[in-house]
Amino acid sequence: MTRRSHQPRLYNNSGYLPNGATNLPPGAAPLLPNQGRIIQTGPIRVLCIADVRGNLRSLNDLAKQARADHIIHTGDFGFYDDTSLERIAEKTLKHVAQYSPLISENVKKAIQTGPSPVKSRFSPSELPLSELPLLLSGDLKLDVPVYTVWGACEDVRVLERFRSGEYKVNNLHIIDEARSMLLEIGGVKLRLLGLGGAVVMHKLFDNGEGRTTIAGGQGTMWTTLLQMGELIDTANRVYDPTETRIFVTHASPAREGILNQLSVTLKADFSISAGLHFRYGSSYNEFIDESAFKNMWNFNLADAAFGWLVLEIQDGRIGTEMRAQGFNFAHRGSKQPPTNVAPQSAAPPPAVSSPNPKPGQQPAPPASNRQAPPAQQPKPAVPSPALSSAQPKSATPQPAPATKEPEKQAPAANGTTPTPETSASPAPKTPAQDIIGLFIMNVNSDEQARDLFTEEDKAKILNVEKWGASNKVVQFRTIEERDAAMARLPDDVKNRTQEDRSKPLVKIFQHRESKPYGRGGGAGNWGSSGRGGSSNSGSGYRSAGGGASDSESTRRGGRGGRGRGDRGRGGRGRGLKDGGASSPAPSSATPGPDS
Repeated sequence: MTRRSHQPRLYNNSGYLPNGATNLPPGAAPLLPNQGRIIQTGPIRVLCIADVRGNLRSLNDLAKQARADHIIHTGDFGFYDDTSLERIAEKTLKHVAQYSPLISENVKKAIQTGPSPVKSRFSPSELPLSELPLLLSGDLKLDVPVYTVWGACEDVRVLERFRSGEYKVNNLHIIDEARSMLLEIGGVKLRLLGLGGAVVMHKLFDNGEGRTTIAGGQGTMWTTLLQMGELIDTANRVYDPTETRIFVTHASPAREGILNQLSVTLKADFSISAGLHFRYGSSYNEFIDESAFKNMWNFNLADAAFGWLVLEIQDGRIGTEMRAQGFNFAHRGSKQPPTNVAPQSAAPPPAVSSPNPKPGQQPAPPASNRQAPPAQQPKPAVPSPALSSAQPKSATPQPAPATKEPEKQAPAANGTTPTPETSASPAPKTPAQDIIGLFIMNVNSDEQARDLFTEEDKAKILNVEKWGASNKVVQFRTIEERDAAMARLPDDVKNRTQEDRSKPLVKIFQHRESKPYGRGGGAGNWGSSGRGGSSNSGSGYRSAGGGASDSESTRRGGRGGRGRGDRGRGGRGRGLKDGGASSPAPSSATPGPDS
């Protein structure tokens, strides 16, 4: 038997690549697939976000919008699985459900109004706390690597399963006191050091239901001194002077001084946090002589639904790009159309001269400034008795209170523009001092205001009047009917404790008499709150209708964070201490110092 020699066939060696390229150079061989290299050019983008609250699909959407290669998340990620609902406390469940993007609005409303336990009234399918089970099952995948700490509302059992390796998700990395991450991107070595949970002083030595160093229980998480000590040990063990250190926390070092000191101990170059729940992200430096603080830059993030921060890293330089949805100031401009309609309706008596001395009822200093816009004087159809009341320039207008109310509609919203002074929304049918009613903020229609009440109370409502851009006054016949309706309202519309201005807020309507003001100038609340920095006025912007967010309850100085007591944002003028009255309603009958 002859053996066939295996010689290469020339016709099998065509010399062409599969895609039809030209011949390889002599002696060269095509690379195997696993020998290829991908060279990424351009900057590396790291997206920093906060509080996705279980809406994990949004991570992929935000990464695409921001063109991000990596994601850093600062807590309230949504570490809940299918068994977490039975462990979460009732109060915590209501809080999580109220802000969850996964639960329908009808269920949220029913949760807040119903008296019985939430778990007994709703099935687990109606209370999806998180999309984490989809990640665990593989039905949902993360497109880019995500590095996160846990927040204040998570399940400690789920996090322990991640630490033990029972739960694993591709591209999801939890950074905590026991584990740090190193990213070598854009010519920079980024060392991520993380500390999750809320900072609660009376729980610094309490591990809760945690079986390891992770502290938490009943659906909440907090930080302990044990975790801080372990984090310092971890940071010291991996210390490399060539690295750039980023300290990722859920609570903000701007409020929690212990975290600020901890960031110095960790030799952090940046701190990234959330917890303040502002609508705008903030970037700041302590700006003090101590070099340890001077060399550290701090970022506080808005919630993921409102904005983000992008770190753009290229050639060793870390640039930033910040985006925020911000506040909606459209209500200021939208007040102009009603002012154009009102003069037409009041056009028949244009010769009435009462609107001209009407500013005379205001305090003397602003009166001279309000004689400028005579073109809009015909707007309020004022009866002639207003002339006699204007002569003594009384600080308490009595003959024509109904005409004074519409005049102060617009200044209650913007507080600075004198033009809308005489051209506000249509006059209310009832004099302000005679109104027995409830003042409702953040509602856009009469029906929305009525829907807040029970059927029994709806039948007792006399009238619903517009009071500003998005405010209503619901009138009742007697004080007893008003108080009974107020008592039957759910607590979440009477007492605001969270940073959410989209929810209605109900207060007792109180008419405020005008007062002569001296030299004012407080920069407390926004809007015409009487120049005294009155913290009780409902006009202009107030953080969540006067309430604090879940992590704002200990803030000093109102929404300024570091203000001085009741002067809000560090108001520059002392004004009058009691600046006006205690009504949450817009300053409907209070002269607006628009000078």
